[in-house]
Amino acid sequence: MVAQRARVAALKVERDRDISHASRIARRDIAAKYREVLESLKDRRASKKKEVSAEIRLQEVTANIDLLTELKDGGLTVDAELARLKGMEGDCEDLVASAAVPDWSISELDLTQVSGY
Repeated sequence: MVAQRARVAALKVERDRDISHASRIARRDIAAKYREVLESLKDRRASKKKEVSAEIRLQEVTANIDLLTELKDGGLTVDAELARLKGMEGDCEDLVASAAVPDWSISELDLTQVSGY
């Protein structure tokens, strides 16, 4: 009987050790998956930033081409266009200020929402 109790106690210790080991492995796996998600978000953000910059540049070039074409064709005067653009400048500044989004850092993400566990 004493031998059986000792065997049961040893099995409990072994079970607890196995559970602890499995738990550590699971935590490491979850951390690795979080890192993968974070890297993916980081890459997507960088790609989106490049895309937006390219679109802005394209719009600037297109607008400049259109402006120069109108000036060349005589449908527009420099003074009239300058006055129009100065009038729009304040509206654009207000729009930029209202649309500003605080820069977020990946370190501030709530990763529990990402986890499937």
